[in-house]
Amino acid sequence: MKILSIDLASKDFRDFGWALLEVGSQEPTFLTADHFGLQNPPHAQDCANAIHQFCEREDVRILLLDGPQGWRHPASPIAHMRLCERVLNTPGKTGAPGFVKPRTYLHYMKFSIDLFQQLRHSGWCLLHEAHIKKPPELLVIESFPSYAWRTLGLVKLPAKGRIKATETEPFRTALAQVSGYGLPKGLTHDELQAAVVLPVGEALASRSLESLVLAGIDPIIEDGIVYEGWIPLPRRY
Repeated sequence: MKILSIDLASKDFRDFGWALLEVGSQEPTFLTADHFGLQNPPHAQDCANAIHQFCEREDVRILLLDGPQGWRHPASPIAHMRLCERVLNTPGKTGAPGFVKPRTYLHYMKFSIDLFQQLRHSGWCLLHEAHIKKPPELLVIESFPSYAWRTLGLVKLPAKGRIKATETEPFRTALAQVSGYGLPKGLTHDELQAAVVLPVGEALASRSLESLVLAGIDPIIEDGIVYEGWIPLPRRY
């Protein structure tokens, strides 16, 4: 059984990060869009089809995506954002369908939500609280790598535009020490962001509840639209 973590982008596959881990191996493999047969520009349906086919071939049953899975529920008392976004102070906020803050995030966030939706149509389940004790056969999960560094007790990796590629090595070393993963030198910012949330998948695979922090509520699906949802984070203990 394997875990696939993807650090998403919406305009160019060169800005994706892909980390594949066999449960119990501690040796992630870092992939590219070529392994999935994907070419620019990214489209949610094509991307979902390619990811699903890859996961079938490689026995991937837990999929982590760095992007929102749904919109703010109309009955929520929290304005302009989902509960999980409020708790974790995410940089992007999803409001009612089609509305996000800041507005410049709309293309990326819609791509992510559409990707989750297409994967659901292929048989993937969104994370519900009940799944923590009994995961479904195929589980797709919203991740938040930037906050995962903190819950692992590490210094947060700066935003991609605020750190040079040559300055990421201390973060790779620290993550390798805490996680026990064999992380090769020269990983990109996107690959590190994909790797830092892999412990979430491991915790769910082994049902290690003490290794998780959850933010949000169960996703609500009404008229085919997904609202709210959980963001699980890895916890160092």
